[in-house]
Amino acid sequence: MIPAIGFWSSFCVTLALLVTSLVSGLRGGRRVHLVTGPLTLVMLFVTIACTKILIRDYAFPEPQLSFHLKFAITAAVAAVPVLLTGLWFLRCPRARLWHRIAVWTFVVTALSATGTGIWLFSYATLKAD
Repeated sequence: MIPAIGFWSSFCVTLALLVTSLVSGLRGGRRVHLVTGPLTLVMLFVTIACTKILIRDYAFPEPQLSFHLKFAITAAVAAVPVLLTGLWFLRCPRARLWHRIAVWTFVVTALSATGTGIWLFSYATLKAD
């Protein structure tokens, strides 16, 4: 039960930070964005670590797990260009378009991973001790 609480807590914090980062970035709230953007990526990896712990207590059907992992891995990989273009944008304002493309690509893949993850969790069963 504790791993599930840790996972869902980190998942919700990650989503809240993502929304805050998106809104602040789109509205020009640079100070907030420069804090919440990196924190979102950190929390994404905390959530991934919590997922690995959660998997120890739950069994997931292999076909559904495999399907979800395609989206989850793609979203994690898509976070890298967000970070790199964000750093580039700090030094070169002309990088704004590339950063936005990277961000929206990440958001679409992250939403896909979220949707398939929730769908996957509906198939989960607790492992017997």
